[in-house]
Formats: sequence, C-alpha cells, structure tokens
Amino acid sequence: MKRVRTEQIQMAVTSYLKRRQYVDSESTLKQGLRLCQTAEEMAANITAQTESGCGNVVSAAPRLPEPQQYEAQFIRLKNFLADSNTQCSREVMALLYPLFIYLHLDMVHSGLKSAADSFYSQFHGMFLQNADQKNIIEQLQMTLTTQDISSNFILRSFLENKFVVRLREDSYNYLLRYLQSDNNSALCKVLASHIHIEVQYSQRADYQLYNCGVVSCSESSNIEPVGISSSLLHNEAALDMLQDSIKRVKEGPPSLTSICFYAFYNTDQLLNTAAVSPDSKLLTAGFDNSCVKLWSLRTKKLKSEPCRINVSRISLACDLQDEEDEDDHVCTEMKILRGHCGPVYSTKFLSDSSGLLSCSEDTSIRYWNLRSFTNTVLFQGHAYPVWDLDISPCSLYFVSGSQDRTARLWTFDRTYPLRIYAGHLLDVDCVRFHPNSNYIATGSTDKTVRLWSTQQGNTVRLFTGHRGPVLSLAFSPSGKYLASAGEDQRLKLWDLASGTLFKELRGHTDNITSLTFSPDSSLIASASMDNSVRVWDIRNTYSSASADGSSSELVGVYTGQTSNILSVQFMACNLLLVTGIAQESQDH
Repeated sequence: MKRVRTEQIQMAVTSYLKRRQYVDSESTLKQGLRLCQTAEEMAANITAQTESGCGNVVSAAPRLPEPQQYEAQFIRLKNFLADSNTQCSREVMALLYPLFIYLHLDMVHSGLKSAADSFYSQFHGMFLQNADQKNIIEQLQMTLTTQDISSNFILRSFLENKFVVRLREDSYNYLLRYLQSDNNSALCKVLASHIHIEVQYSQRADYQLYNCGVVSCSESSNIEPVGISSSLLHNEAALDMLQDSIKRVKEGPPSLTSICFYAFYNTDQLLNTAAVSPDSKLLTAGFDNSCVKLWSLRTKKLKSEPCRINVSRISLACDLQDEEDEDDHVCTEMKILRGHCGPVYSTKFLSDSSGLLSCSEDTSIRYWNLRSFTNTVLFQGHAYPVWDLDISPCSLYFVSGSQDRTARLWTFDRTYPLRIYAGHLLDVDCVRFHPNSNYIATGSTDKTVRLWSTQQGNTVRLFTGHRGPVLSLAFSPSGKYLASAGEDQRLKLWDLASGTLFKELRGHTDNITSLTFSPDSSLIASASMDNSVRVWDIRNTYSSASADGSSSELVGVYTGQTSNILSVQFMACNLLLVTGIAQESQDH
C-alpha cells in the first residue's frame, strides 16, 4: 500500500513537471532523493546552482505566454520607460531593441503568424532611425516560418548567441522592480533565454568597505579587525560624533523660541479677545461695544469684494445716486464688523483664513465672510451668553461653550446644533477640539475638565484637581496630552491615554488665560494676568526649581509694558505670537 502511494505521488509530480515543460524530469526522479551528501558534493551542487541560476538576469516561468501578451507586455514596458524619463529608464531603453527581435522570432517559432505581423507593424518604426538596426528589422518582415529563420544567417546568429546589454546596478534594480510588479512572463522568458545583462556595480564608499578575511577557530578568542583603512576609522569617528551631537540636541534643553508681540493702544472700549489668522496676515479683536475689528498685518490693505446684490438697499429711479457706493470698496488697514448686540468674547479663524467666527453675550454665533467682510450666517441655539468657541482642524465643525452649562457642536451648513454636551454643573468657560476631531475638551467654572466623544456625545474622561474655574485648554499636536489652567494659577498636563495627571507646572502669580503647544509638542506657552508669558519644556527637567518657586520645566519668562495679555499662539514656523493691551501711560 505504501509503495502504491509513493508511485502515485511520483506520477503526479512527473505530470506536473511535464505540464510546466521541465525537461528530463523522469530521469531526475528515477535517481531518487539523496538525503546525505559529502562536503565536496554539496559544494559542487551549490556551485552548479549558482552558475546556472540568474545572477545577473531575470529568471522566467517556462510556460508559454498567450499570443496577445507579447504585444501587451512590450507596449506596457515601452510606455513605462517613456513616462518615467529618468536616467535609469533611459538606460533600460536599450533593451527594447533586442526584446523586439526575440519576441518576434519567438512568435514566428511558435506559429503565431497573425500575432507576429501585428506586433511587427505596430513597433518596427521605433528602430528605423539607426542604420544597423534598420537592416535587421527589415529582414524580420520577410521572416514568416522557422525555415526562414534557419536560412537567415544573421537571425540564426541571434538565436544561437545571447545579446549583451550593459546596465548600471541602479538601472538593473529599476528593471527588476518593474518586472516583478506585473505579469511579464514573455519579457522574462526572453531575458532569461536570449539576453545577457552585464551589471556594472557602483563603487562603495569607504565606510561600506569592511574586511571579510577568514578567521581560524584558534583566533576566535581574540578577534580584531584587520586591514581597515585610516579613512574608514576617521569616518566612523565622525559618525559617532554626529550621533552624539544629535542626541545632545534632542535630549538637551531647547533653545528659546522667537516671540512677536502685538499690543493694542488706546482701547476706549474694553477689549475681550484677540486672535491671529493661521497665515499670519490678519489680526482680529472682539470688544465690549459688540463690534469685531479686523486689521491687516501685511503691507497689503483690506479690500472687500463688491456684492452683486444688496437686498438691504433697494434703489428707485427717483432716488438721487450719491457716491457712497464707491467708498465701500476703498482699501483700508482696518475693517469693523458689526452685527452682535452684546460684548464679543471669542473669535476664531477658519484654517484657510477665509472666514471668521465670533460669539457674544447675545447668545449668538456669527460667521463673517472675509472676502466681502459681511456677516453671512447666524447660529442660534444657546439660551445664555456664549463664552468660547473652537473650530475643528479641517474646518468641518465648530464647538461652543456657554453659561447655560452646555457645549454644542455645529456644522457650517446648518444653523442649529448637531450635538449638545451636558454634564458640567456650572458655566462652560473654554472648549477645544482634539487634533483628530474625534474628541472635544471642555473646561468649566465647576473646576473640572471633561473629554467628550464628538460623535457619541458622552463623557470619556473626567479630570479633577483644579482649585478654581478652568479658563484655558490646549491639546498637544501629537494628541497625547491636554493642558488646562485657570484661576488657581497652576498649569496641569493630563495624559489622555491613562486619564491621569502627567505634570503640574507652577510659576504664574495670577489667572492663566491662554495656552498653546509648539508644533512638535515639546514646548507649551502660557499667558497670565500677571502680564507674563512663560514657556515650559514638558519633556525633561534640566535644573532644580528656581528661587521664586517656579517648576524646573520653565525655560523662559517674557514680560512687557502691558496691562493684560490676551492670547498666545504658536505658528507653524515655531514663532510665538502674543497679543495684549498696552499700558495706557505708555507713549507710542
């Protein structure tokens, strides 16, 4: 029974090898498998496999490709090389000529006359520019049978010898990656059977040349590198110094960031909020007299686009046309946006700086088009004053916090809220979006910070520990930490994954009103009513606590002639923008 099963397996293997066109498969199987070999036999077998393998060409599957595959694979390679237009593709272009000849001869040898005629008529024009190639190509046109190939000395020489193509190592690897990316059986068969690719390996750098001498067993107890050049040792020493410098810069104290301070003078009305646009071109501020003011921070002045239809003003034929319309579009350095009927507490720019949101004591949120400088949308839903708002990173949603103890989620194409986040016991003073927009953080007068699921609307984290109302929040750009601060003058860093307190930073002597993270999440800046801006490094501590009791993470303190600092913002270029109110006695 066991013998019958062995014979059945051998017959199945033989049948498979015949289908795959492996030659002399029966004699190989008859010899049987040798499970024991001497060292000499093993070395001979490895040498034979190495020599017969495709060390510098591509091995191909032995099965015959379909007739239409010749043309399809050749034109795909031709188009790929033409579209790439690189040095590697230009070198591989030299393969198209021998590939064309051998593919045509292979089709003639296989009896695919119609496929050979179609292949020749479509591609022979590529090689007529070269006189030597033109002669061979024209002889192919008269080759219709295997007898025609045998009677032609030049074509017979092509089949009896391999066409040599020289490629650099990069170009050869470029060709390999292409052949492995799709079904290229016809090309692989020609490359393996008729084309010899000589690979010109590039010269290695000194630091890649290591000694490969053989070490005897008796010397293995004290192995030392032999024959290493002095330039190699010099390069290794330079590399070690570079890696050490990178490590010191990465783990050492950061350099102080640059700060740009914008001060407001002569604020007759009480200034509540200020913000700079993401592109650093616009500055906005909200005032107690219900207006929003907008300034240009560049030399280019503000100019509104003309409105095609003004529905609030209908001109009749009997009306006297004055020149006021012409003055509406004059360039100015400042624009005043009117629409609210109560103090404006927060303003936020869209990520592309094309629009502006503002919230007010009048319980409304307004969207301002910064091309026409007009109020285009009014959002209503809160029943009490709206203290703060924030826009999601992609400007798809925005969230607001109110005295009605709720935070609400909005979208720009609806004037009513999509979600209501209820759970705080007192006012929601500040709101922030997580960088992935899946979570929203809220800080409240009830001294807690809550993390909400944007879509589900439920609380996923509750952070307690503040001793006063939470006035400001900030997420790290990495999304790992949440910073909170307020009237207790302490800045707390929360680890969102574990829901625990990561660090507590002390140093301010009055309410902390604004927080912001640097783009790499390593620094955090805080602004306080003590008229100082402090920069903290949250990664490590480098020195002991200072004499004034500040935390050791403090790396810089900035003060100026101000009566109040409104906000701090890290920009993309690691520039820290600070806005504040200058002291009234300050001359300017």
